[in-house]
Amino acid sequence: MNECVKIKTDKYSLRNSPSYSANKCKFMKKKGNDGKFYLSKPDKNGTYKWVNVNKNKTLKNKATNEDLQRVVKKYKVTKSGSNREVAERLVKLRAHVIKNKTDKKIIEQFLKKSTPSTKRAGFIPLKM
Repeated sequence: MNECVKIKTDKYSLRNSPSYSANKCKFMKKKGNDGKFYLSKPDKNGTYKWVNVNKNKTLKNKATNEDLQRVVKKYKVTKSGSNREVAERLVKLRAHVIKNKTDKKIIEQFLKKSTPSTKRAGFIPLKM
């Protein structure tokens, strides 16, 4: 029988992590009270704790060429030309589709100056 049952006491319902005991839901992924996903993982003592799954998905300080190529492949745009030209092409052709903040930040790092099309699309070149 599965012991992983939702608990309705204040201790569990008022916290950000899921309303379940992590020790009874070992290695399970659950949606927390804040809407984020958590995974039940053991600490060094063997006690299970809820760990935020999306915690380490932040953009590095500077986007690399590989980051831009991944965005190009994702949005199916020609990758020929300089990085600046590719970033401008992404904005010109796919700006209405690009909603992911990380992808926008990568593109903004490769734009040199603001043009009417980049302003209209909501892309602001970052000053490096």
